[in-house]
This record gives sequence, structure tokens and C-alpha cells, in this order.
Amino acid sequence: MPAPRTAVADPTLTRPDWTRGSPRDPARLWLDKNENWDPELNRVVAEVMRALPAEAYCTYPESAQLYAKLAAWAGVEPGNLMLAAGSDGVIRSVFEAYVEPGDTVIHTVPTFAMYSVYSRMYGARVVGIEYERGSDGPVLAIDRLLTAIRTEGPKLVCLPNPDSPTGTVVPPEQLESIIAAAGEAGALMLVDEAYHPFHPDSVVPAIARYPHLVVCRSTGKAWGMAGIRIGYGVASPEVAKILHKVRPMYEVGAVAVHAFEAMLDHADAMRASVARLEAGKALFLAEMETLGFKVLKGAGNFCHVAFGAHAAAIHARLDGRVMYRKDFAEPCLAGYSRFSAATPELFAPVIALIRAAIQGNRP
Repeated sequence: MPAPRTAVADPTLTRPDWTRGSPRDPARLWLDKNENWDPELNRVVAEVMRALPAEAYCTYPESAQLYAKLAAWAGVEPGNLMLAAGSDGVIRSVFEAYVEPGDTVIHTVPTFAMYSVYSRMYGARVVGIEYERGSDGPVLAIDRLLTAIRTEGPKLVCLPNPDSPTGTVVPPEQLESIIAAAGEAGALMLVDEAYHPFHPDSVVPAIARYPHLVVCRSTGKAWGMAGIRIGYGVASPEVAKILHKVRPMYEVGAVAVHAFEAMLDHADAMRASVARLEAGKALFLAEMETLGFKVLKGAGNFCHVAFGAHAAAIHARLDGRVMYRKDFAEPCLAGYSRFSAATPELFAPVIALIRAAIQGNRP
């Protein structure tokens, strides 16, 4: 039997067991994966899927119309785009096209798990810039990141904005300085905007000034299409051509192409959903602060709450009813629980359960 690549053969590089799953119990509210469970947008997506033509299921994908329509929506040209199986697919294409064994990749810690996985898969040396724990949540030391870019000789710099799981954003002027520094160092700069437009600021317009910049986006958050698995990257025409060289025969399936093309006609419904989820998030956090808990508001479709002395009682009360991230091993988020954003109506019973847990936990 032939040996796999050395980096892939490394026994410490493991992935979750693909033969085991966690079926979605309809009795629970699933707020653990930053999906969009807004019922109104869910209905729009379902109607779009029911209306797909037969050719969406029985033909290979033809993506040119989607490229044109998406380009108009994003304010770029079709030659600036690439489709992929989620923003994750764009990220992997960037690694496959640009990162060779021994290259240096800089990314934040903690961040989207696949940056670390792809770095190891492609034999890169990782320079991790760790978030520090601040009084108001995780803090990214921009000076340390800039110093690393200027001294470590990176091939690729990865920065989600907002980042996950921290929910932090880099202010526009600082983000531009990071992009510029990556260019001066001869590195590709990948800005992950998976949560756009929950955080409406975007560096897509900066691609005209920085040809080494790549932006990736997801449809699994704001658009409510996590199960369809389609995302896209935006880059200069030169970089986009390179990324297309490493894509599969077809970037995504015909169902995904037809669905996203149709959903672009419902951009107003997507924006309305973002507004509802932001309202729910604001309500939830305000209630948590009223109860005396420290919160992190973040900029994605999620938020954090530190339940402190009531944590065990609240986790017990929510068990079997709400799925969420209970705690983090990373020091910058230790003691915080993370909840995906939901509408005010969906958050109401969660708030009630937390209030009941506190009442029962008081001496």
C-alpha cells in the first residue's frame, strides 16, 4: 500500500468520526453551530427549494448565470469570483493553490478550526497570534500580528472578520494596515467574511487596491442555506484564475447553483432575517445583563454569556432543551457560554428557563 503524504500520515492529525452523528432532535432549540433558524427565512428557502426545476437534480451544474448575478450583487466582475462548497471550500482552495510544505501561515488563535487543519495538511509552519483575555472579552494585539507579518516571512495570512469563536472585529483602518503589511511581505491575505452582513463592513472594495487580497463568504449564516453548502470567494482576476485551477470539475452541485441564484432574488428577506436575529440577540443579551451576567455581544450571529456561580444550575435546566456551546478551553473565552442568534420569539423560552434556573439555585 502506498504511503500518504507525510503531513497527512501524521497520527496527531485527526478528524471527527464520520460514522457517528448527532441527529437533530426537533424538541431542542439548536443554537450551537451558528446556523440560521429564523422561521421566516427558513420558509423562504424551503419555497425556493420546492420551486427548483427538474434540471437542478438531473443535470451537471452550469454556473455562468449565477456568477453574473452574484457579481452584480457583490459589486464585482464575474472574473473576481469563485464558487465553492461553503466558505470552507474557498479556504481550502487558497491553501491548495498557494501553500507548500515549509511555508509559513499566520492565523489567530482561537479561530475557525480548519485554518489549523489545512495548515497541517499542506505542511505549513503555523505562527498563531493568540487572543488575550480582556475585561470586555478577547483582545487581538494588532501590533503583535503586524510584527509577525513583517518578521516571519508568511506565505498566507488568515483573518476572519468577525472572528469565530471570539466574535471580535478589527476596525477598518487597522484591517487595512494588516492587508497592506501582508502585501509588503509578499503574502496572500485571506479575510474571512463568513458572517457578512451580520457585520456589514467589508473589504471587498479593497481588492481593487490590494491584488493579494482574497475574501471568502458563506451562505450558511445570513442566507440560511447551511445545508446547501455553497459559498464564494472574491479576489483579483489574477488570483481568482489561480484558485479556479485547483477546483474540482464542478465547484458545487446544480441544486446549490439553482438555489443560490434564486435566493439572490430574496436578498431583502435575508436582510430582514439578519435584522430579526440581531433584535433577538439584543433582547437576549439585555435580559442576561439584567440578571447580572457578563456578556460579550460580538459581531457575528452569536453571543457569549458568563453564567458564573449559576452555570451548573443553568446548564442542567437547559439540558435536553437547548443546544449551545457550554464553555471554552481557550483562556480568552473560559467561563463563557456561546449561543447562536435567534429571533426574539425563539429566545423567549430560553430566557424563561434561565430565569427559572436562577430562582431554583438561590439559597
